[in-house]
Amino acid sequence: MSDAYWRDAASDEAMQDEHGFIWRAMLDTIDIDLAGARVLDVGCNRGGFLRLLADGARIGAGYGYDPAAGAVEDARRLTGGRPLTFETGTTVPPGWTDFDAAFSHEVMYLLHDLPSHAAATLGALKPGGVYFAVMGVHAGSRLMGEWHASAAEELGLPELYDPDEVVEIFDRAGFEVAVARLDMRFVPVSTVRGGHEHRRRLMDWLDYYSRDKLLFRFARPRADSPGPPAGR
Repeated sequence: MSDAYWRDAASDEAMQDEHGFIWRAMLDTIDIDLAGARVLDVGCNRGGFLRLLADGARIGAGYGYDPAAGAVEDARRLTGGRPLTFETGTTVPPGWTDFDAAFSHEVMYLLHDLPSHAAATLGALKPGGVYFAVMGVHAGSRLMGEWHASAAEELGLPELYDPDEVVEIFDRAGFEVAVARLDMRFVPVSTVRGGHEHRRRLMDWLDYYSRDKLLFRFARPRADSPGPPAGR
């Protein structure tokens, strides 16, 4: 990831407004209680998701990192007394550990070294902690495949990951892997506020969110249970 993925505060605020329905779908789909939790946001941008968790899910503390320094400055400015910390970086900052949960939304397709990301996130979670990662830009999505083919060179993107490849990478890193489709409700499709050109292909757009937009659940195993008594 790099600053190239963050343009300006106004554009990013519009993007965060657009992503609100996805954030709500993420929270409707996950299977853990975040009240009092220590939460990591991978690719936090201007901190909107962590502010949502602080206000609505009553997390104990939120930490977010992002390579875009301008976005992180805005995240700090918008914290408003919430228990949130933000840093500029491309991986988990030193000393950030013992998280109950981590989240990312459309970050993994940007990463050239996904195994390193998996290892860093595993190390940041406490035993039993869970990393929830939303990924719609992958080789199994026809719509995003078309977009990736048109944008990969300009943005310096890696080749599209296949979902099975993602499972294998995180499994090898030591995670217990599961996957779900998001508990999606209404999908905004109005073009009044601008938006993506492919929104005009309504059924493709709905299929993308209901079928292709995946929520990976990467769980760090709990501490090993005691083995069988000696002599058995």
